[in-house]
Amino acid sequence: MTVKGSLQRMLKHSDKCSRNKNMNKQEITAMNTELKNIADFCKKNWSEYCEFTIKTADRVCENRFLFDSPRDMERTESEVAFGDKIDWYYKLNGDEEFMFQLNRHGYLIQLGQAYYLTGDEKYLKKFCTILNDWLDTVPCDYKNNSPWRPLETGMRGDRWLKALSYIDGTKCFSRELKEKIEKSLLTHIELLKKAHSGFQKGSNWGIIQDSGLFHIGVYFNDKDIINLALERLNQETDLQIMSDGFQWEQSNNYHNEVLLVLLDVVIDADKNNIPVPDEFKKKIEKMAEAALKMIKPNAHNPLFGDSDDTDMRDIMSRCALVFERADFKFYGFESLDYNTVWMTGYESIEKYNEIESRMPAFANAYLTDSGNYVLRENQTCTSNYLCFHNGYTGAGHAHADKLHFDLMIKGREVLVDAGRYTYLNNSQRRYIKSPKAHNVCLIDNKQYLKMTSQWETKIPALAVQYPCFDNEYCTLIGGAHLGYMKSKGAFTERKILHIKPDIYIIVDAFKAKGFHTYQQYFHFAPTGNVNICDKKAEFDDGSVKTVIHFLTPNSKLTKEKSIYSSNYNAVCDNDCVKSSFSAVGDNCAVTVIYGNKKEAFEPFDISLVRAKAARSEKILSYKKALGIVIKTQEKDYTVNLAFKELKEPFECNGKIGSGFITVFCGDKIIFNKW
Repeated sequence: MTVKGSLQRMLKHSDKCSRNKNMNKQEITAMNTELKNIADFCKKNWSEYCEFTIKTADRVCENRFLFDSPRDMERTESEVAFGDKIDWYYKLNGDEEFMFQLNRHGYLIQLGQAYYLTGDEKYLKKFCTILNDWLDTVPCDYKNNSPWRPLETGMRGDRWLKALSYIDGTKCFSRELKEKIEKSLLTHIELLKKAHSGFQKGSNWGIIQDSGLFHIGVYFNDKDIINLALERLNQETDLQIMSDGFQWEQSNNYHNEVLLVLLDVVIDADKNNIPVPDEFKKKIEKMAEAALKMIKPNAHNPLFGDSDDTDMRDIMSRCALVFERADFKFYGFESLDYNTVWMTGYESIEKYNEIESRMPAFANAYLTDSGNYVLRENQTCTSNYLCFHNGYTGAGHAHADKLHFDLMIKGREVLVDAGRYTYLNNSQRRYIKSPKAHNVCLIDNKQYLKMTSQWETKIPALAVQYPCFDNEYCTLIGGAHLGYMKSKGAFTERKILHIKPDIYIIVDAFKAKGFHTYQQYFHFAPTGNVNICDKKAEFDDGSVKTVIHFLTPNSKLTKEKSIYSSNYNAVCDNDCVKSSFSAVGDNCAVTVIYGNKKEAFEPFDISLVRAKAARSEKILSYKKALGIVIKTQEKDYTVNLAFKELKEPFECNGKIGSGFITVFCGDKIIFNKW
């Protein structure tokens, strides 16, 4: 596939020479015409994005900065006004992330776009003023707490080059400034060449940095730099991308950031006729497939790890364009998205239009290598959706969230992850990364994975993967972790049984010796009200109603306040229901969840029944086996659960089952797993 971009018509250039240095009038005219056509397309199809771009550019013209774009890696909630002089080292509320955002220079792109959207040269003049000031006042300083941190250096190089496409060839852009930029880009190259430690190789940093190195190499037509960057990127993707396509740091945010910069590499390589290995492209496509499998009914990504609640439609649109995939376009926009069209050029609009949109062929998805599992009613925006997470801990962006799950009912958020909120080393950061901020179980109210700083943890807990089972009626997923083995001598597991379409049974089992207390946490979306009554928690957001039945004998329910962060620097209160109980030796907790649109909601009759051995008729303890009876308006279900290997079949509610899980609908066995 060939994706044509706005820079494609620029002069061919010699080694070590800027691609734009010698553009003639005809080529400048052609480039300006294309950018004006893109601007017209955006004004017609993406008016809100245009308004946002102009609003951002206007702020920048007044030295006011607010990083509130969905693609700002660390957003800010409050504006910073510098007056006449920008402080390039400013840290908002002591947070370095503001300084880093400020020095990534993404707003230069918006200044350039604002010029073509309005024709106002003030944006180009401000572009030049900012760059002159930065180049004159921010000397190269290779430190991790400076504007020249390698991550920012790579991102800034990429963004400078994107931004230059809007200003090069205009009367506002002097030869002197261009030479200063190119000199600085050479410094960027030297720094990025040196920044390739083990940390970079195994982190999103390496991929983001080296994608910037690649783009700068393309700008100078430096084949050595191009090849070095591609070699590194290939190595880094081999190290970081699991076989199921998910990035190993276990954060949807950083998976998506890595995916975006790799897509940009493919796009830039394609429009400059640079060969990229097929295997490298396949890994990127695998990342896109993982994002597709994880996507929620509202087209947003789950929040586990350091993640924000981000609309994925622009990413899926770009994936659809690059890989010409109809299933990617299903979760993309109808028209090519705002940011991609500026990058890929006017001709890509028609290319995108030619790609059909087709619903993905799957519902459930099992990313077993990364330990991420999705149970989906269907691929509509009003689907029920459960995402279960039990994988490798990853690095600093991962949370203590093994066995956590999110739940949506009819496309509405019900049970949620807390998000990330901040990278400052404070109590809120440590809480939001802790097990208590997730829908998991604790033993003796102790964390299985202790946070020692905003990034570091003690030895991670090993995840144990269970196989998945699925048929027409039910799906069974689950896993375990060894986080409590050393401190408590306890094995912790969770199985989730989905009786399609709308019943979820959560079975938490603990293999332990001695007396312990246990705590189950359920965090609800801040959009609804939560009430506790008769060992039930009811969630109502005005659109859907969901009920959680806590069937564990002698459990006590309490409602507590927690925090929820939809985006970096944004936080609000939400409700958490905690179920507490105690036991000696092995124990289990059983929870049943169901819900529906509020107008269609009807309560289910749910009860816990004793199990007895089928032959001896001996009553079995709850630690060995139990039954759950669920009566809906249309169907009666009996679920036989065994927690130990039994010598004979066992009976619950008059139904004889065998193995560990047997599900009856009426008298018919619809699911059975040994």
